[in-house]
Amino acid sequence: MSDTTNIQRDAQVGTLSYMSPEAFMCNESDANGNVIKCGRPSDIWSLGCILYQMVYGRTPFSEYKTFWAKFKVITNPNHEIKYAPVSNPWLLDIMKKCLAWDRNQRWRIPQLLEHPFLVPPIPHQISPLEGQNCKAIQLIVESCGNNQKASTLCSELQQLLGDPT
Repeated sequence: MSDTTNIQRDAQVGTLSYMSPEAFMCNESDANGNVIKCGRPSDIWSLGCILYQMVYGRTPFSEYKTFWAKFKVITNPNHEIKYAPVSNPWLLDIMKKCLAWDRNQRWRIPQLLEHPFLVPPIPHQISPLEGQNCKAIQLIVESCGNNQKASTLCSELQQLLGDPT
């Protein structure tokens, strides 16, 4: 799978707040005369900006109001994006992976699709404490007058969990 997209443009277009640092150099030549192409890493940056917008209600560079101020911070490799704490540490991690300034450090699509935020780890076995759940359910069933439906549901749950109680 190629990491570039072959799109020829006469002018750079896009919403500044979502443009990657390298997007400002797309279709320009590097020091060796090679044409700089924007590819999927640039799209991953935009995804990071969208996630940031969804989490914080603003883009990572919203405090910079003018074109040149935004341009300056987006293209500055030493500028650090500020991340306020979030309840899910994997969400914060995936945003940081998407918003790595260096396109070569930015995660690729296959890596992101395997990230714990998108694919939460599944425990290989249920912890012994979780077996206590059926005991709690049984107490509830008993307090409901041993309702047959509740009792049947508890038995099925015990079988699913492999709880011998």
